[in-house]
Amino acid sequence: MKYEADSLVSHIPRYFTRKGVTAFVAIMVLNVLLFSHRFLPEQWYVFNFLEVIFFFRLSSTLSVRWAALSTLDFTKRLTKTAFFIRFVWVIFSYFYYKWTTGQPFEFQSADSVGYHNEAIWLAGLLKDNKWHVYTTYIGKNYSDLGYPTYLGSLYYLFGDYVLLPRLIKVLLGSLTCLFVYKIGRNNFGESTGRMAGIMAMLVPNLIYYCGLHVKETEMVFLTVWFVYLGDKLIRKRSLKLSDLSWLFVIGALLFLFRTVLAACLIGSIGLATLFTARQVSMISRRIGLISVLVVASLLIIVTPVGDNITEYLKASDQSQSKQMWSFSVREGANKLAHHGSRGVFLPVMLIAPFPTLVYIYDQPNTMMLGGAYFTRNVYAFFVFVALFILYQRKQLKEHVLLLSVIFSYIFVLASSGFALSERFHLPLIPFLLIMAAYGVSQMNRKNTRYYVPYLVLVGLLILGWNWFKLAGRA
Repeated sequence: MKYEADSLVSHIPRYFTRKGVTAFVAIMVLNVLLFSHRFLPEQWYVFNFLEVIFFFRLSSTLSVRWAALSTLDFTKRLTKTAFFIRFVWVIFSYFYYKWTTGQPFEFQSADSVGYHNEAIWLAGLLKDNKWHVYTTYIGKNYSDLGYPTYLGSLYYLFGDYVLLPRLIKVLLGSLTCLFVYKIGRNNFGESTGRMAGIMAMLVPNLIYYCGLHVKETEMVFLTVWFVYLGDKLIRKRSLKLSDLSWLFVIGALLFLFRTVLAACLIGSIGLATLFTARQVSMISRRIGLISVLVVASLLIIVTPVGDNITEYLKASDQSQSKQMWSFSVREGANKLAHHGSRGVFLPVMLIAPFPTLVYIYDQPNTMMLGGAYFTRNVYAFFVFVALFILYQRKQLKEHVLLLSVIFSYIFVLASSGFALSERFHLPLIPFLLIMAAYGVSQMNRKNTRYYVPYLVLVGLLILGWNWFKLAGRA
């Protein structure tokens, strides 16, 4: 059963995108005036402006142009365009990184190179029939098993070509946009789903990671697929055994990518099943969903995965304190970082992270993505609007799955040492975009008047963040 929202706006108005671009220009100018001794290198200004203009201008333009397309034509256009954008970025970034770093990996590519070398080693072990050596090496650290195994299998079958897994990321990233559209459509109606799919297609963060040798693109794909299937099983009148089986398989795979994320997703399915009793009315569907949850829970309990989750929950505050202290004392660190805590991070988790628009010598990737961070700061406004509208209309219960996924993972992030790390926020982005699209669809004169003041507030937060980054390194 699709949920047809009473949409006021069927496309992304140019008013909001123009104001977003203007705000970024103003913030950049103020940042230059206030921190003139720490200019960004010219190439980061270019990347930052392109990210902002690309996302805002095209999201408005395409949401208007594609509004009249049939559903079939829209899905084809969405996936083909998403594929083309990501393909161009993968090829460009491959040669750009080879030119700037001397290797086809990003700046400070510790994880990327680590995954690459581990995959080469694993491919060699597979050729020698020594898989047991790798399982002994992994031990109980299952959350790091999935991506190296996947990458090593590709290298074993096709050779250690760096471009191959990135081209597969192009396909997975395109399908992610399709799932975002479908989840948005099933929850809030056709026009909202289309806006969400277009924003997912254009948001710089999801594009960027297609060109990196890390696990985020695959993990986000599995996450949105899992939520799509769960939402579908809850809303549809008929139960397909294949959907139920895929839900179980994908949930199991997610434990091999990020354990706490998988736990959040399974818990969210459980909450959605409990609170949307009207939709899950057929006994067969309820039994099917509960069976998946019970089996998943048993597997968590009887395997080391359960121990990993328990250890994380027990040590979350202590681990965060240690991580923040490490951030404040290591070489080139921000000495103020140790003030970070769950209480500090939670209020800004929907808006954060904030862009670094000053020169920090050891953070080239962060400086490169300043514009991408800013898009998150802006579309968070529409997430707040969506949450307020759903609360006002007493419709929160109808979207428990989406809300539970967002807020359970936000709590996990805020309790970790990576609360403001953009890479760890990536699984949230598809669902925040869906909520943002719904927020856009509900814009009227009353709530539009808060948009410019919000941009001013965001500008002040960004300036404060950049001051903080410099003050801690003075």
